[in-house]
Amino acid sequence: MKQLRYLLAAIVALLFLLVVVLVGLAGDTLLSLWDRLQQAPWYVGTLFSVLLAGFAMASGYVIWKLLRSPATVAKPAQPVSEDDLLQRLDSADASGLNVQQVRNELAELGRRRDTGQLYIALFGTISTGKSSLVQTLLPDAKVRTDVVGGSTTTITEYTWVAPGGDQVTLVDMPGLHDPDEALDRRLIDEATRAHLVIYVCDGDLTRNQLDELNALAETGKPVILALNKKDWYSEADLDTLLQRLRERTSGLNDLTVVAISTRTDKEVRIQQADGNETIERRRTKPDIKALARALQRRIDNDPESLEKLRDTAIFTLAARQLDEAEVQYRLERGASIVRNHTRSAVLGALAAISPGSDIIIQGAVGVSLVKSLCSLYDLPVSQLEIDRLLKLAQTRINRHATLIFAVAGNALKAFPGIGTVAGGMLHAVTYGMIFDALGRSLNETLASRGELASLPVINRFTESLGDQLEKRTGEMVRLVMETKKEGAGKD
Repeated sequence: MKQLRYLLAAIVALLFLLVVVLVGLAGDTLLSLWDRLQQAPWYVGTLFSVLLAGFAMASGYVIWKLLRSPATVAKPAQPVSEDDLLQRLDSADASGLNVQQVRNELAELGRRRDTGQLYIALFGTISTGKSSLVQTLLPDAKVRTDVVGGSTTTITEYTWVAPGGDQVTLVDMPGLHDPDEALDRRLIDEATRAHLVIYVCDGDLTRNQLDELNALAETGKPVILALNKKDWYSEADLDTLLQRLRERTSGLNDLTVVAISTRTDKEVRIQQADGNETIERRRTKPDIKALARALQRRIDNDPESLEKLRDTAIFTLAARQLDEAEVQYRLERGASIVRNHTRSAVLGALAAISPGSDIIIQGAVGVSLVKSLCSLYDLPVSQLEIDRLLKLAQTRINRHATLIFAVAGNALKAFPGIGTVAGGMLHAVTYGMIFDALGRSLNETLASRGELASLPVINRFTESLGDQLEKRTGEMVRLVMETKKEGAGKD
């Protein structure tokens, strides 16, 4: 050690002398260069300064290009084609996935293509006049309207002939009962299946209504925002409100704002000669001309584009449904893998005949569990990643081991006839609970994140260890007893 310290001291001294020599040489060179420039004509010094500045700028640019992080250019999402979707669908079907929902979606698209009708989805919060609009368009349709609350509770289709003679199917969406309630996935999917969307409001948009419009605009469909009850406002107030709506929706693609009135009667106050007031209800004529014109422009402008937008959106919807089916299939397969490895852990604990042998057995089961689940999700995993995950799990287990043993012991007392084997069963129950919690956490994390992220897995594992501990312990005791009986039966 002493010789090594001497060697390091000598190296440091030599490096110091080398730095001193280099600094001296550089200083001498710079002073000599400065002296020569002072004696040279002025243009030589200027030219030298320009060249030096140019070289410095070029060097700085090269260094910046080398050190800066490469810009990530987001590639635009490629639209889903029908051929690619059908190919994926056949492959998924052959793999055993439940793809009936996707096939139903494509069958519905085929049915709508055959009808050749234009589909319009109608949305709106309760009491905005959505059902009244349907009744105005379809006087003979049986639509119940209610001034107190929303009356539309199911998705209803109505056939309508547009002013230009086009056959239209009007799809009336359930009205939202709560202004703060968000559109659920089912309603957005129905908008995806339509050619265009009408959204009815009766005043300035709430935050939630604006969020709904954003969600509908993301389907890629043209949206007509119909301001109903325009007869409530003076001409100046109506213009101001329409301008406000256009400003608030200016960031949404392909959205048109129109004003309509669907009310068929209103209260009128009449001043009598004697000074008394009377209230009469008078019939009024609905005014939806602006909406009709906007719809006809959409239909006449580019009908083929509307068809293409509708088809592409449905292919994207079907692809998402297929993705969800794949995730569900893997989650179910993963749950089966977890059950099998949990049973293996229980068997290993019951079969351990010497101190420490159960640790070796459980380590092998743990490695197999991680590898099997990662293989299910087509994720390559190294032994180093597996070891890191299991070591983190062991750290968390050590914190909860006392509690798990205590709860497992209490649970075993509820099952009579265990006798002298309670100690071995206690370990089996404990290992079973650990592997069940770790397997479920890993399966759910792989499904949601698509990668082996150790820390999220362990955090979820820790929560799972303490979640409904007594209930899961009782289930695990029954599994251990069943496993033990099966083993005794084979013997």
